This record gives sequence, C-alpha cells and structure tokens, in this order.
Amino acid sequence: MAVTDLLSDHTADFLRRGYRFADELRSGSDDPRAGSRVPLQVLGSRALLVRGADGVRLFSDTRAVRREGAMPAFIKGGLFGRGSVHGLDGAEHQHRKEMFIRSLMGPAAAEGVLEEAEREWARAVRDRWLSGGTASVYAVATEVYGRALLRWAGVVTHPETATRIAHAEAAIVDGFAVIGPAWLRTQAMRWWCDRWFRNEVRRARSGKITPREGTHFANVLAHRDQDGRPLSDDVAAVELQNGIRPGIAVARFAAFAALAMHEHPQWRERIHDEVRSRWATQGGPIALAFADEVRRYYPFVPMLPAVARHDLDVDGAPLAEGERVLIDVWGTNRDDRHWTDPELFDPTRFLGAEGVPWDDDLGVHAADHFVPQGGGRPQTGHRCPGERITLALLAQTVSELSGLEARVVTDRLDVPMGRMPTAPRNGVLLTDVRRRGQR
Repeated sequence: MAVTDLLSDHTADFLRRGYRFADELRSGSDDPRAGSRVPLQVLGSRALLVRGADGVRLFSDTRAVRREGAMPAFIKGGLFGRGSVHGLDGAEHQHRKEMFIRSLMGPAAAEGVLEEAEREWARAVRDRWLSGGTASVYAVATEVYGRALLRWAGVVTHPETATRIAHAEAAIVDGFAVIGPAWLRTQAMRWWCDRWFRNEVRRARSGKITPREGTHFANVLAHRDQDGRPLSDDVAAVELQNGIRPGIAVARFAAFAALAMHEHPQWRERIHDEVRSRWATQGGPIALAFADEVRRYYPFVPMLPAVARHDLDVDGAPLAEGERVLIDVWGTNRDDRHWTDPELFDPTRFLGAEGVPWDDDLGVHAADHFVPQGGGRPQTGHRCPGERITLALLAQTVSELSGLEARVVTDRLDVPMGRMPTAPRNGVLLTDVRRRGQR
C-alpha cells in the first residue's frame, strides 16, 4: 500500500466517528451529488459510499455487486462464522439462503416465535422485575428472545443453559466491530458457542436427539449444498446459530424502544390502549408502527459492504471491478430526500402519513429508502429473511412494556455514537416495577 493511500484512508476515521462518519464525510465534500454518493478510501482501496433509494437498488442488484470478499475477515468470521451463507456468492449463496427462507420467512415462523416469547415475557417480568428486582430492558430482552428462539428453532436445553447461550450470542454481536476487550470477548464467545452447537449437531446426527420436524435445526440437518453433500458439523453449527443470533440481537432495538417510550410517553399510552382494546400483545398496528420507527430512527447497522462485479458508473462516480460499495444504512433511514423531518421520532410515518407500504409477502413495511435489515427481496437481494420475526418480536415487546409502571434509571442512559454497534449505556435500567393498575 502506498504512503499516499495510508494518508487518505478513511478506515480509522470511520472506527473513531462511528455512526456520524458518513454525515461528516458528506458535509465535508464540495460535490453537489455527495448526498447520494461519496468516493472514499477504506482498507487501503477505493470505495463508494451510497445512500438513498438509488443506492439501495444498486446495493441490492446482485448482477452489479457481490458479497464475497466484501467484509473484512476479522469481522465476518467473528460475527457470522466460518463457512456461513454470508461468505458465499452467486448460485451457491442463493441455494444456501433458501434454507433460511424456509425456516424464517413464513407467517407461521413469526407466530411460533411470538408464542414462545409471550410465555418468556410473563416469566421474565415476574422474576426479574415484579419480585422487586432491577434489570435492564436489554438484558431481559436478550434472555426472553434467546430462550424463545432456541425452543422455536428446535434446540432443547435447560433454561439456565439457554440463558447462557443467549448472553453469549449477544456478546458476539456486541463486540464484532469493536477494537479492544469487547472484541476479544466476542472471539471467546464465538469459540464457546461453536463448540456447544457443534456438539448438538453431532448428537442429532448420532440419533441421541431428534429436532422437531420443520424447525430450523431440522432444516439445517436436512440441507444439501449444490454438490449434494450435507453441511459439515462445523458449518451446520454456524448456520444453526445464524438462524437464532439475529433475533437475539433485536434486544438492542428493545432497549431503544424502551428509551423511546420513556422520551415519548404519549406513544406508550397509545400502545397500552391498543393492547387493552385488542386483548393481545401481538400484531397491533400502532405497536408495529412504533417498532418500525424505532428501527428507522435509532442507530444499529451503520453500513454494509459489497464489491463491484464489473466497472460501474454511479451517478458520475466511477467504480472499478473489485472496489467496494458501502451502503449507508442509518443515513438512508434518515435521508431527508425521502423522509419528512427525519431527525424527529414519529411513528405516524408507518401509519400512512408518509406512504411506506405494508408488504404482505414480507410481513413488514417495505420501501427502497427503509433498510434497517437490508434492501431488495430476501430471495434475490440483500434483505434479511428474518425481518418479519424482528418486527413481530419488537412490536410484542413494546406492547408488553406498555403495561408496566417503572422508574427509568437515567444515569448512563446516553447512546455513544462512536461505538458500533451501540445502545443506551445502561441498557435502559428499570426499577420499582409493577403492572399498571396495581398498587
């Protein structure tokens, strides 16, 4: 790498500035088209940062860009695991992804997760809060989601073990892009989880356990790659986790949702009224709209990489074959070309105010400028097939929280924007919790 490349590389700036990096890069450019694309240099090579609907369409076009080789190995290996679907490309990637689509995309999958989570919320609220305890929404949601998703996926284990797995998988997400002790903890938890799930795969293949038919565990065991071979024990363990871990990561959104309810109590009241009128914590349109605004407004994934398959011209900016395309995820969700007053938290955007349509096939609000979990279609683009489950879990969570009275501990409630991924520092700590209407 040339000295001039080192001096102009933006990698260190990105790691230091975090979620503010893209906005600061655009504001420092004198190019009138910087709002849609900005050339930069990352990891020693040229790249193009894009945002907005046009950027999402480019990033989702598998004829123009590929995922293989896009993400640095030290990040990809720790987060997704060796041999995962995230490192495949073309027909091989599509064939493996169909396994996740079968497991995650249908309405029945979301309903199954919600049934498990509803029981877990009742237990967690009783044991962690109503008994007089103090606990963060992030920690409780991690445990609720982890235990619910493991049972839904066909992984049967002792509740204490399930709780340990949930926190270990959450730690893998917490430190995958952080320099320091959190990254080392991610590697340790990655090793422990891989070993535990590999043992479960071997037990199933030896006939000691039989995962429930139709579960993600059963689908992983039954899968055959394009060469007709089953997944190795190691890769099967990785892909089993990749069907579970993203749902556990929703606990970060749960913490942000609790923060939003604290800062916008009028929406907490509207959600509570909806729950009482429907006698249900699942599927309420106000809760769904609130959950989607949480996913739009708060920082989670800063950006995602792809690699140009061939030379491209992106709105006058050249991109050579093999150079990276970075989609500014958070910037797209707050792009003032697509959103009215994007810096305001306003769930009415998803109640028809801004025309973000509901997609029955996906089970989510979908638009090219709303990409909290990728763009395009899961079958052909870079959209997560588990997005329906994410939204359903989060809407259920805000419905459950709306029925609680609690004191929010405001110390360390800030959100560090230089850390990726981020969340309120204290996870939104609740104390003096009781159910509404109880003395």
